[in-house]
Amino acid sequence: DDCVSIQTGCSNIRIHDINCGPGHGISIGGLGRDNTKACVSNITVRDVVMQSTMTAVRIKTWQ
Repeated sequence: DDCVSIQTGCSNIRIHDINCGPGHGISIGGLGRDNTKACVSNITVRDVVMQSTMTAVRIKTWQ
């Protein structure tokens, strides 16, 4: 599964100094299902170690 999952409505998120994996990495979404408005803002990722992850960070949308 995701190391960190961020969904619509999240803001001012700081992800730092973590080890992530194995798994999918950091995910934002799925955003905009059924043509809905989806907002995330001010997401900061730094000093993260990814090991055996499918992706580092991905943004998943329905568009």
